[in-house]
Amino acid sequence: MSRAARDTISLPPPPASYGVVLLSHGSADPRARLASDLLARRVGHRLGALVAQATLDLDRPRLDGAINYLASKNIHDLVVVPMLLTTAYHATQDVPAFAAAAQRAYPNARITVSTPMGADPYLLKGLDAVLKAAGHRPSADTAVVLASAGSSYAAARSRHAALALEWRTHGWGASAVAFASGPGPRVADAVADLRRSGFQDICVSPFLIAPGVMSQRIAAAAREAGAHAVTGTLHSTDAAMEVVLRRVRAAVEQRDLQLASG
Repeated sequence: MSRAARDTISLPPPPASYGVVLLSHGSADPRARLASDLLARRVGHRLGALVAQATLDLDRPRLDGAINYLASKNIHDLVVVPMLLTTAYHATQDVPAFAAAAQRAYPNARITVSTPMGADPYLLKGLDAVLKAAGHRPSADTAVVLASAGSSYAAARSRHAALALEWRTHGWGASAVAFASGPGPRVADAVADLRRSGFQDICVSPFLIAPGVMSQRIAAAAREAGAHAVTGTLHSTDAAMEVVLRRVRAAVEQRDLQLASG
């Protein structure tokens, strides 16, 4: 390492003029909140912004609680990031309704809703990182299963299936999709199909932001099917943080363009 590199000082980003709300589905499992806290702190550090959390159901606070918290810090310009990996009913109906109700209740706030995280291909890097932490690296002899929470929306399931297919390009021998709920193949089905294709080394990785009931269900199904159950989720990965940062920055840029044109 050169002396110039050693002498380089990394300064924190300038304070942002807006706050961020990470809006998740919510979970009764306390591990989910702890995982979301970690991701929120990392996002806030990178943006130099205050970050609050909110949930659609099952947990607290709701969106109004997050708005109140940021308002107490004199932050009234908010970017809400739907932490939803499936673009289905919650993303298309609940989130806009929640945001509209919050805007009516808090007319002094400026609320911008970003694109949901969704089935972003960049999150495959996060799945790779979770697998690496569990002792598994890309190999032609290893197959992987992208285990999604599931959805009743066929289009959402198709996007996750396409993401699983793209995962093969990362060096894995084969890949498949499975769903923990709703229509579509279960973990046992995906593992059985991969075994029929000749794979014995099969890893099942939950395509989830945070641990909870769904990740436990996926891990139990993987063990029962005789596959490696990878229990880590995306919350601690650089990829998940990067996708959130991209959503926030795109929302801020779009908002600024709208303000300029208005």
